[in-house]
Amino acid sequence: MRSCLHEEKGWLPYVAGVFQVKAPTGKYQHADSDKLGTDLTGNGSWDYGLGLNLSKKIKPFYLHADAIYSFPQKVRVDGVSTRYANYLNYDLGVEYFLPHCLNLLFEVNGFLQSDMKEDGKKIYSSDERYLTICPGIGWSCDKIQTLLAYQRVVAGTNTDANDSVVFTCVYSF
Repeated sequence: MRSCLHEEKGWLPYVAGVFQVKAPTGKYQHADSDKLGTDLTGNGSWDYGLGLNLSKKIKPFYLHADAIYSFPQKVRVDGVSTRYANYLNYDLGVEYFLPHCLNLLFEVNGFLQSDMKEDGKKIYSSDERYLTICPGIGWSCDKIQTLLAYQRVVAGTNTDANDSVVFTCVYSF
């Protein structure tokens, strides 16, 4: 959920507060040892997050920055009480607007999370960090924003080097 705290005016950007809930999805237990954990697609934790979105139009560009700090909840993974560390997601982006409600986007996404705990003991070197670049093309109108993009992890620790194609659609109300 997002709520406008300040409309863009003069040199001041648009500012929105964010509250998010991440539901546990995917497989997060009983990893196949032959697959080295690549068969796991989730962590089983409910995560609550708070953040800020900033946006500023400087014609012909639209600049974006946002950060969300999240608080994972304890979960049992293969019978072990697991507490993933709090984490920070941040994004910096620039859009260039084209005719017919189209736009080009280039975004940099980052993720920082320190070591987790299992049964109350810190698991050293379980931290995760990565930096992703994301060029894309979108279409937007007053209520709908869409984006088709390519994502590439360019740096990281304890993360996969993924290439992804992503489609998003946001409806504002």
